[in-house]
Amino acid sequence: MSESRKLAAALALIAVLILPEATGAAATADRPSARTGEVTQIDAESFQRMLEEVSALEGAVSEEDGGITRVAIATDGKVWFFTQPGHAAHPAIVSVQILREEGVPHIQTDGWRGGSRMAFDEWFTAFVRRNAHLARRWREQ
Repeated sequence: MSESRKLAAALALIAVLILPEATGAAATADRPSARTGEVTQIDAESFQRMLEEVSALEGAVSEEDGGITRVAIATDGKVWFFTQPGHAAHPAIVSVQILREEGVPHIQTDGWRGGSRMAFDEWFTAFVRRNAHLARRWREQ
């Protein structure tokens, strides 16, 4: 399964578990959205510390695939993506979280970069586009 399909599947699963009422009139009327958050500089030591801390969270489920370590935390609707050595953007992190404001789902995407800015920007933009697509699908339901 491609990385984009795995991300979509993970977010859809989280949406089903965390946001069961996200489908229907409330989601359509109040416009679910995808938001681009902060992008912060990170060094290799801070990257490693964040990977260890996130992986140790209660309910964390980790999977390695295609130069990425994905850590899903279903309890807070958040999925973390950590690059592995050899990835063009390494060290880099993206977090994607489904938030609810007044009953309406929003997808927040944040990033941390320490490697190639161009590689990170391409990687991060792929998340932003996928999340915007998911928010559009929610609006259409």
